[in-house]
Amino acid sequence: MTGHRLAALWLCLFVIGSAEVVAGPIMQVMGDAFGVPASAVAYLPAAYGLAYAVIASIAGPISDRWGRKWPLMTSLSAFSLLCGVLPSSGSLATAIALSAALGMMAAIIQPVSLSLVSDVTAPADMARRIGQVFIGLMTAFIVTPVVSGLVAARFGWQTSYHILALLAAIAAVLVARLFPADRAMSRAPVTLLAMHRGALGLDEIKVRLAASFLWLGWMAGIGAVAAEIARRKLQTGPAEAGAVAAFWGALIMAGNLSGHRIEKRLAIGALPIMAGMAAIGVLALMLPVTSAVVLAGAGAIWAFGYGCAGPLHHARLSNLSEDYRGTVNSYHASLLNLGIFSVSSLYALTLGVLSLNMFIAAVATMGLAGAFLLIMAARLLGLGKARSARS
Repeated sequence: MTGHRLAALWLCLFVIGSAEVVAGPIMQVMGDAFGVPASAVAYLPAAYGLAYAVIASIAGPISDRWGRKWPLMTSLSAFSLLCGVLPSSGSLATAIALSAALGMMAAIIQPVSLSLVSDVTAPADMARRIGQVFIGLMTAFIVTPVVSGLVAARFGWQTSYHILALLAAIAAVLVARLFPADRAMSRAPVTLLAMHRGALGLDEIKVRLAASFLWLGWMAGIGAVAAEIARRKLQTGPAEAGAVAAFWGALIMAGNLSGHRIEKRLAIGALPIMAGMAAIGVLALMLPVTSAVVLAGAGAIWAFGYGCAGPLHHARLSNLSEDYRGTVNSYHASLLNLGIFSVSSLYALTLGVLSLNMFIAAVATMGLAGAFLLIMAARLLGLGKARSARS
């Protein structure tokens, strides 16, 4: 994997991550433009995430059967077009429909991008490369809200989407120029249904996909509302809360880059240990703190553990099968986004009914359940290796 190709895939993930958060700081002005309350604009990222989760679950075999390059180029081009059109929406309903279409394209972009990384990376180096590419997603969560707010204040909210359209177009061009044509499939043609059956029949697949939802989805979901949690815990304004969330984001990126080093020291134990650390770290957010520094330190356990374990989990799934890699990654992307959607929905539905600490405890419980599954998977993997060595 050359540096240029890695940068192109980094941009692919940056683009789809940006689409999830670009509307966050400009909901008020978008609401004014559409003549609706600002809270109604939250249906844009909700539609994006739900469409992402639904389509990703069925789109995986496309790249496994017909190659990676053309699905990625096509979806990036469509993504660019949709971002360019959305600012011209005449109503919020139209914008929501276009946001859902963006989610459908993202459901193809992420699994195919990760599969491309895995296709040309040795298994021992996969966690490191996936971690590097995933920084694109994490960077979007930190940088895009800031840039979106600044751009909207100076040039109008539409410009934020136009910039995103340009970036997606650049990513499509880079993929077209930097990656070779898809090689012909050597195996006999099989139906998409057979590919789904083959992927779901892989060893470890079910327990690890359950962890994609219970652990990774819910750990990522808490990140989606991290700034709001900080604001409510500290009873402060968006600037201080945003600074705390940005600190956590930086730790997540540090974890992305550190996971493979930790795996070298802890072997198969690295993933369940760091996953458990992240879930326990969520519980630390329940501490009664009034200082931004103390709250940032409490959340650091979750942020670094989540950042480390996320790429390790992705890498383990990608290593399960070369033939069904795109399909497996699509299931994973679907369940991950379903987890994010679940956390966001739970937060919205329980706001004002349950305490913030009860919400945090619920997320931590789901994360701990997922971490337990990863512990069991690691134990079974270790036993399997031991039996192979004895035989």
